[in-house]
Amino acid sequence: MPAMTLSTLFSFRKGTPGYARLVYAGLLAGLLIPGANVVAAGLAWLGRDTGSDVLQRHALNQLHIFWKSAVFVLIGLLLTWFLFGILIVMAAIVWYVLRITRGLQALAAGSPPDNPESWLF
Repeated sequence: MPAMTLSTLFSFRKGTPGYARLVYAGLLAGLLIPGANVVAAGLAWLGRDTGSDVLQRHALNQLHIFWKSAVFVLIGLLLTWFLFGILIVMAAIVWYVLRITRGLQALAAGSPPDNPESWLF
């Protein structure tokens, strides 16, 4: 991965670490702003084939975080009738935040995310 400079750190062009950070921030913002995570997933989709192999793996991780969290929340919402669905939704939110945090830590270290295909942490 190229050396981190201010221009690459704050660049929001596709294929830069700043772009990956922007997508992670959008995913987190989706917890408070409806639709922000959908926009962030769209940005990840647009940037999935640009940049280094490490950044492409981060885009893959971001897309997996978005879609898997949607599945977890949907299952939780369907099971709210049985009351434990609320616990599933809360666990999905914790999973979502932890996966984003781990992705940001790996990005800061200049390494790819550990296991983007995993349904666990």
